[in-house]
Formats: sequence, C-alpha cells, structure tokens
Amino acid sequence: MSQLQKREVRTTARQLSKRRQLTRLLIISLILALSLMLIAFAGASFLNRAGRFTVNLNPDAFNKFGISISSTEDFKKPTIMLQGTAVDNMWNITKDWMLNNPNNKQYYSKGDPTYKTLADIDKVPGSHNGKDYIAYTFWIENSGTKDSGYYGSLDIDSVAKGADEAIRVLVFRNGVPTEYGKIPKDPNAKNATFGIDKFFTNNRMVTDMTRNNFKVGEKDRYTILIWLEGWDPECVNGIMGGEVKLSMNFKVLEDVATTN
Repeated sequence: MSQLQKREVRTTARQLSKRRQLTRLLIISLILALSLMLIAFAGASFLNRAGRFTVNLNPDAFNKFGISISSTEDFKKPTIMLQGTAVDNMWNITKDWMLNNPNNKQYYSKGDPTYKTLADIDKVPGSHNGKDYIAYTFWIENSGTKDSGYYGSLDIDSVAKGADEAIRVLVFRNGVPTEYGKIPKDPNAKNATFGIDKFFTNNRMVTDMTRNNFKVGEKDRYTILIWLEGWDPECVNGIMGGEVKLSMNFKVLEDVATTN
C-alpha cells in the first residue's frame, strides 16, 4: 500500500471516530433535553396545590367555656381540631363548575359529587372535595353553661408562586354565602373582581368574624370552598406549580363569656 493510501485510511478512521463521538454526544444531548422537557411538563401540568384545610379552636374555649367544633351536626365527637384532605394537581375552574352537572359534558368530572345548587354543597358534612376544589363543612357549638361569644379568622398560612392572587374562597355562614378574593393588582383589568363579594382582609387573612351572644346550646354552621378562579386575570402560567394553604381559627371572647 502506498504512503498516500495509508494516510487516507488513517484520516478516514479519525473522521469515523469523530462522527461516532459526535453521534453519541447528540444522542445524550437529545436524551437530556427530553428529560428536561418531561420534568418541565410535569411541573406545569397543574396550576396549584391546595394544602390540607384545618379548623382550630383555642383549647381554653373547650376546657373553660364548653365551646367545641365538629364535622357532624350531632357533635358525637366534639374536638378542638378538624382536618380536611388536600387537593393535589388543582386546575383552574369557575364556581358554577363545582355543581358538576352531567348535562354539561365539557366540564363534567366523573367521580366528583354532583349538586343541583351551590347551597347543596353547604349541606354535606366534613370534607367533601371535588377534583379541583376544597370543600369543608363543620359546626361550632356552645355546650357550656353560660352564653358566650367567639372570634374566628380564616387565615392564609402559606403561599408559593403567588397562587393566592387568583384563588376564590366562598364562605357559607349559617347558609349565607360570601365570596372572597384578593384585591386585584390592576383593578381596571377585565374580570379583575370576577365573582368577588368582598376582598381579603389582608395578605395573611381572607376574613374574620365576631359572634356575640352565642347562647348555650346554639350551633353555627360553616362551609368553606376554595378554588382557583380561571376568569381571574392573575390566573396565568406564572403561578403553575404554586401552593396555597388556609386554616380557620377560633377563640373565645373571654370578656363576653365572663360577663354573662
């Protein structure tokens, strides 16, 4: 074999080796890119994670004044703490979708509870979440020996990625509903106050309430509904993978309880 032919063979071998290396690098790069895309898709496959909803009563209310909370109206198991179940992979909806009407096939979710009216949701005891909303109903009772009073607050315990900007919280208090939302960043934006009856009290609290003249034997019923409002202009890609956790907290108005 001539020197020229030997040189050509060596050159061709080097080129083949480089091509194989480049091919391997290309394949590895593609695998990494696909992996990153899958991870990104998994992170963007839901808009929000709603943590476990809790209801807490100050122990003194129970021990000193006989006030308790329960997830059932019969109060067979009075307590000072109630826990609902969390909702993972919560998608954005709007309030009427919670009825889960089978005739509205576009928004019907098989396996979710079905209701004729929103008021019916207020009649189901305990935790009764849908796929894309939290629902919890409970009672507070004065089973003590004196008329009393209580203060309650619906608090925002934690937020990630600004998910609270687009949530709505519907509170039924003894059958009367009020829908709460955060003060919009841009009040002039389309649908900025969609469905809102009252704004959140502040960034850490949805609302609060004071109950005076809570007579012996009386009960108050509360239902809390929490969802991500799809019509809100802040319901955007930026809150994907976000998180929000709320709790309701009660304590006795001791000045009222001790003067009765």
